[in-house]
Amino acid sequence: MYQDVFDEKKQIAMRHYFLNELSERGVVRKYEKKQTIDCELARSSFGIVVRGKVAKSIISFQGCERLLYTMRPGEIFGEMNLFCGGGLHFLVRAKEYAEISYISRGLLQKVVSENPAVYPFLINSITRKYRIVLLQLTNNTFNDSPGRIADALIRLAACSDTLEAGQDQRSISTLFTQGELAHNVGCSRITVTRVLKKFMAEKLISIEKKKIIIKDMEALAAYTDRIQ
Repeated sequence: MYQDVFDEKKQIAMRHYFLNELSERGVVRKYEKKQTIDCELARSSFGIVVRGKVAKSIISFQGCERLLYTMRPGEIFGEMNLFCGGGLHFLVRAKEYAEISYISRGLLQKVVSENPAVYPFLINSITRKYRIVLLQLTNNTFNDSPGRIADALIRLAACSDTLEAGQDQRSISTLFTQGELAHNVGCSRITVTRVLKKFMAEKLISIEKKKIIIKDMEALAAYTDRIQ
């Protein structure tokens, strides 16, 4: 449903460049599972995920958390703050043991001067994140709880690295706990559990080795109201 919005081939090319070429020129830091990534390097650089997976959330003044997206090896974070200055209060946390390569502003300027072809990769990263957040916003506006969860599953499947992993395009390649899904769609964990059980009972999805597989995309999409 969202494959046209998220071009996986472009994403793979971007990941390959950042992971296999640029990350070797940065400063690498290591983080344990669930450790918050908050260091001086993250304020003056952008990070490339070299190993593991990293989740990025936005935090309200009252401490409420909303999961925005999960980044895998070759994906980056902090590039928007580096380009635009300032920044919102984000929480970046390692979902599992992770290694991050930090690329400073000075190094980025040098790399771009050496190879202007880097720009499309940076724009791809920013555009992809913008589209993810836009779809989350419209999902919350247009859908009830089952619709929000259905739409999120469809979007997560479209964002999955199915070409690299050789998986079906209806598989969600990243593991999400029910709590993380709740933070992503703005529903309670109890609601997420109830709706997932409903979808499984209707044979719309299955959960295999903790990964969600969409079995009937059209029937799942019938729960949703999406932008055209």
